[in-house]
Amino acid sequence: MAEARLMDDYWHLRNVDWLDSLSPDESELLKRESTSRCYAPGEMIFAPTSHPSSVYLVEQGLVRIYRLSETGAEVTFGYVSPGEVFGELALFGVTSRESFAESVIRSTVRKFPRAVLMRLLEMRPAMVIAVTKQMGERMRRIESRVEALVFRDVRSRVARILLELAEDFGRPQGEGIVIDLPLTQGELATLVGSVRQTVNDALRQFEQAGWIRQSGRQIEIVKRDELQQLTQRAPA
Repeated sequence: MAEARLMDDYWHLRNVDWLDSLSPDESELLKRESTSRCYAPGEMIFAPTSHPSSVYLVEQGLVRIYRLSETGAEVTFGYVSPGEVFGELALFGVTSRESFAESVIRSTVRKFPRAVLMRLLEMRPAMVIAVTKQMGERMRRIESRVEALVFRDVRSRVARILLELAEDFGRPQGEGIVIDLPLTQGELATLVGSVRQTVNDALRQFEQAGWIRQSGRQIEIVKRDELQQLTQRAPA
């Protein structure tokens, strides 16, 4: 019975690819040395610190990673879904953490001591590959947004972000794709690098063209190809 409860309690972690290679003893060590906590929507998980000592894993819910500009404006780097690690730069010798992490919806997050994960990474090269692959994809997204910020207008950037969110959080509905992410226009603006009113204007234009539909905070992409073509046009 105790073993059954352990597996039931630990099932969500077993869905993470880089944990599949762990032995039962290593899995038990990771569970024993970590802690799990539930966060309310909008609650802070971590803030910038000079000496990060922990790495995090989303078990349930959704986490937003963002930074503050020199003027105090929020810039969203992305969202972390169940099964994804965040705060992982602490594993690779980064001596400071400059980002904030907050729960978007009610979320359960597991916190691992850096030292424990470092020991496992040293023994399991597959874990290193999996974590660095995840980091590489996240950096690719950030670099793409920076490039768009420099060379693209707001309409193109909004289209790009909608397609990206549909890829990560999309749910088919009829002939469209619903983005299952409760974003306000202000939050969308922090992803695009613009202001709420400008993003609102772009969304209204897309809706009038029949490319998207909006209902409250929900956005449905109706004509994906048109949005894709907009992102591929040469900058003006």
